Amino acid sequence: MKRALVIGSGYRVRNAFLPALSCLGIRVVGVYSRSVENARRAGEPYGIPAVEDVSSLRPGDVDVVLVSVTVSNNVEVMQQIAHLAPGAALVMDTPGISRPTDLWYLPLYRRWAQVRVAEDFMNMPQYRLVNKVIGDGHLGDITSVSMDHMGYQYHALALIRSWLGMRTPRSARGHRSAQGAVDVRYRFDGVVAGVREPYRQGEGSFTVTGTRGSIAGHPMGHPVDATIRLERIENGELAGFRVPGLDTEIMVPRLKRVRDLGLEDPSEFNVLRVDGLCEVVSSLWEPDPVNAQYRLEDAMADRLVSAAVRRFRRVPAGNIVDRVDSMLDRLRTSTAQERPPN
Repeated sequence: MKRALVIGSGYRVRNAFLPALSCLGIRVVGVYSRSVENARRAGEPYGIPAVEDVSSLRPGDVDVVLVSVTVSNNVEVMQQIAHLAPGAALVMDTPGISRPTDLWYLPLYRRWAQVRVAEDFMNMPQYRLVNKVIGDGHLGDITSVSMDHMGYQYHALALIRSWLGMRTPRSARGHRSAQGAVDVRYRFDGVVAGVREPYRQGEGSFTVTGTRGSIAGHPMGHPVDATIRLERIENGELAGFRVPGLDTEIMVPRLKRVRDLGLEDPSEFNVLRVDGLCEVVSSLWEPDPVNAQYRLEDAMADRLVSAAVRRFRRVPAGNIVDRVDSMLDRLRTSTAQERPPN
């Protein structure tokens, strides 16, 4: 049985990380947080103890460490758990970076045997099904993607990239509305992708268009007027998704297990998100090209691009991604304890 340590005790730990690990049958040796009492409260429903001193754990005590803390604390946490890195995997919650200077500490992450980004949004089962439709060639070569009110900043960009085989955006252009929302248009090689805000969790619509056809849908599979569309499969409650006419579906048996855990947030959206996080964690030990390709550097770049386009009207997104990769190359032999340059 795999052993895990969870760092953090907030909403995401209680409503996503611990439920996902429970569903996967991974033994959590403890929950560590700055507040021992908060760690106890987070772990109590699962019979998981609080870890008062993370330095009491030694290399080899855990197979994977999952970190979900306020993003500005990521570097400090990574320094605290660096001694556990040899031979262990790391799962970092999104977005992975608070400010550009955090890139200086990338060597801290490279110590781990494997690193995954907890981008559960792009791993939700309905979006995995859309990815399968694309991968099976039903739409031909993708030419455009549109998301209306259903994608949040870097999560939306990650989902688009997963549908495009992890292609890198070459530019991004933003338009701010009178209400303060930002509509973003990303340009990839041969593809234009638009994200319209404001984000409304579990609402909105999407369309993916290719040279042979298009697929459209509501993010929760509710009815839309489209020939090729995403639909819900229900058996008294949501059980999966299908695409009528293509004989393509995805059943999600984990949904019942997640519901039975009695989460603080029992919403359908969150239950599906837990299933997505299960996919991320499972990818550490099972073949999964999507999560294996989505590196921490990609998540950091997506964060920087989606933030920059809200401040500037146009961003050469590809340049940001290239600079992240370039900095990583320069830091390969650097020591993570060095202070970042002024």
